[in-house]
Amino acid sequence: MSTYPTPAAVRQPAIAPLNLGKLTALFRGRTLAAFVDAIWVPAVAATLIVLAGAIGYWLKQPWLFAGLGPTVLMLASHPGHETTRFRAVVVAHLAAIGCAYLAILLLNAQGAAAVVTRVTVPLPRVWASAAALAMLAILMPQLRAYHPPAAATALLVTLGAYRMTGKTPLALMAGVVAVAVAAEVLNRVRPRR
Repeated sequence: MSTYPTPAAVRQPAIAPLNLGKLTALFRGRTLAAFVDAIWVPAVAATLIVLAGAIGYWLKQPWLFAGLGPTVLMLASHPGHETTRFRAVVVAHLAAIGCAYLAILLLNAQGAAAVVTRVTVPLPRVWASAAALAMLAILMPQLRAYHPPAAATALLVTLGAYRMTGKTPLALMAGVVAVAVAAEVLNRVRPRR
């Protein structure tokens, strides 16, 4: 019967530092498009995060939130794909916030402690999370706005990271719109293959 190795039994080989020779070897034999992608995708992702974070910092609103991370990576790495089009991104995140808020209300989870204050997730929030994702899975194809990272936004709301009071929903959506618009602009100036 096989067993999993303990952490002490797993030996990590020494990792040699990355030098210029190794770095150039990574790109040797690749096309110019692959080289541009290797630089373009991280640069765009970082730019979009900095944009949302700077605006949010300046306005003292949550324009940058954890659910935006997967969206940013998809926008940077798969521009023009149907899941990264402006409409899909914005409508899916809006639907996620709406489904999450509705699930919290229907399952009376707003009084349960937020996950950030507890080690375990209270059951009302678990049920609200499940209901929100189920509703979102039904709603996104109907809206023709399929964008899987919006599920992270739904979970942030149902788990209590963000309360749907005051300007919070507007700030979350403003961050989504800002990132989607900036990604569209950057996609238009992207060097073509």
